[in-house]
Amino acid sequence: MSKHLTEQQLIDYQFKLASEAGMNEARSHLNECEECRQRLQRLVRKFAALDLLRDEIGVSESLLSKTVANAVQVRRSRVMLLYRIPALGAVAAAVIVGFALLLVSNSRQDSQSMPTTMQDQPTQDSVPAPGLETTYTLGKDQLVTAGSAVQGGAELAPSAKPEPVRMVVATSRPAEIAEEEEKPPFAPASAIELVVLPRRENVQLTIYNAADLTLVRERRNLTLKKGWNWLQFMWANTLIDPTSLALEPLEHKNGVQVQQLVFPPRLRELGRWLIHSEVGGQVPFELTYFTSGLAWRAFYMGTLSQDEKTMHLESYVRINNGSGEDYEDAQTRLVVGRVHLLDEIAELAKRQYPYGSPVAPGRYGGMGGMGMLKGKDRLNLSRSDRDASRELEELTVRPKEIRKEGLSEYFLYTIEGTETIPNQWGKRLLSFEADDVPVVSLYKYDEEKWGTQTTRFLSFANDEKHKLGNTPLPDGTVRIYGRADEQGHLSYVGAMDVKYIPVGEKIELDLGPARLVEVKPVQMDYRIENHTFDNKGNVSGWDEVRTWRIEIANTRLLPVEVEVTRGFQTPYWTLKPANKDVSYEKHDVTHARFKLTIEPQSRRVFEYTMTTYYGVRQEALSNAK
Repeated sequence: MSKHLTEQQLIDYQFKLASEAGMNEARSHLNECEECRQRLQRLVRKFAALDLLRDEIGVSESLLSKTVANAVQVRRSRVMLLYRIPALGAVAAAVIVGFALLLVSNSRQDSQSMPTTMQDQPTQDSVPAPGLETTYTLGKDQLVTAGSAVQGGAELAPSAKPEPVRMVVATSRPAEIAEEEEKPPFAPASAIELVVLPRRENVQLTIYNAADLTLVRERRNLTLKKGWNWLQFMWANTLIDPTSLALEPLEHKNGVQVQQLVFPPRLRELGRWLIHSEVGGQVPFELTYFTSGLAWRAFYMGTLSQDEKTMHLESYVRINNGSGEDYEDAQTRLVVGRVHLLDEIAELAKRQYPYGSPVAPGRYGGMGGMGMLKGKDRLNLSRSDRDASRELEELTVRPKEIRKEGLSEYFLYTIEGTETIPNQWGKRLLSFEADDVPVVSLYKYDEEKWGTQTTRFLSFANDEKHKLGNTPLPDGTVRIYGRADEQGHLSYVGAMDVKYIPVGEKIELDLGPARLVEVKPVQMDYRIENHTFDNKGNVSGWDEVRTWRIEIANTRLLPVEVEVTRGFQTPYWTLKPANKDVSYEKHDVTHARFKLTIEPQSRRVFEYTMTTYYGVRQEALSNAK
């Protein structure tokens, strides 16, 4: 009898790795040698788990043999060493066969993740191209599938956990790879393979004062690679509306396409753009979105001249930033006018997910915000000596010019140059100045409106005659100051909030009570006369006659214009002044108005008689007119 078969010959026979002559020789020997048959049975029991796996998947013997043969051929130097240690050779063969079977199983379950190129009967076309490899990681659940595993000829305990094994296998031909690369990749779950959002190159803010709404336009230079790129943008702790995000390339528009914006589940306040680029390198993009928390308001300061016939008017714009984001070197535009909003931007920005939760409530735990990607150096004016000196320098340079232009029913103010507006900060900018604006100071007395106090008003018009009229005046607060002395010291006169003032419209400011001008009306006489009676002797009509004395005191050093309005309870009345130099005008059906000029530090008194008609006497008055 010939010598016994080696361990490797038994493995080659079992897995049909030997040549046809070798297979026939081994078969003949096994028919005659009981010892070799027992050794082969022991090997079969060791690989029982792998045989079970092979039967479930239904892999053909030719495919298994071809796979193991290729693995032995690729790493022939290692296989030669395994001949010297038969037990390790058996384990190696088992591992290789197991991986091959698992790989075929995975390829059938997911054809996109690993295209299948091996068939039961391999052909010339199924040979993978050299150098095209894909790495797969197989875990312990894939390595140990049934029964117990074998390592070094000994069985592993059921609780043993083999280490995951990395395996490199050829996948597809170059044409198939090129086709696969054209498909959009799935959004990554981590920040790996993401394009970093760089520092802003240019920022433009368009702030609406009639709504909590700001349009932000940013220019950023992105460094792209050829093929697919993921760009991540986060807006945590800001009031950005994620539903308004838009990204457009400013160059290479035919070669760079922004495919989609996705909001991954379980990642709050985060969006990812998928960009396909045919160029590599730096490409400028424009990022636009709506945000909330930025607001502006106009206010005005008027300084009266010594004679209070003209004033110097200054208009300012104050911008407040509560958006949660710093805007550095931003061009600022301010819009006057009302806009129609379907949604409140602040409410959209505070949503947990831009378009609502993509999963059922309670399925995932809460995720903390990651914060919006910022520039390299965040501005902190309160802590930086450099920024503090820069702010001081801005206060000493000439005022910024604010350009105005009409936009349909809106009006646009564009502030000259750029401004840095940090979060939670406010900034004041000069809008315009006008010298020697003609004004009229008027003191009004009307008990029905203001009681027994005299109220001061200052009036002018937004037109060319009053050195204005170039633009509408937006909503704001007007504060008026006067000259307290010849040295130019100012005294506060009063203030009033004004609404939008179109070009050509008159402005009348209510500056509050006037303590230095008093009006005192006193009733001097009252009587009833001209009674009329009906057929039954009842009173059917009468006249009421009142005499009033009006005293006006001006303790100021300037003459004042005073307007006294007197109201009656009936539209049927007549009024007769006692003084020839005093006249009145009928303000409306129930009011008469006197206008007088009172000299400095003087008093003026006038009287009038008012007759009101009741009953049939009203008809007599109508017939007399």
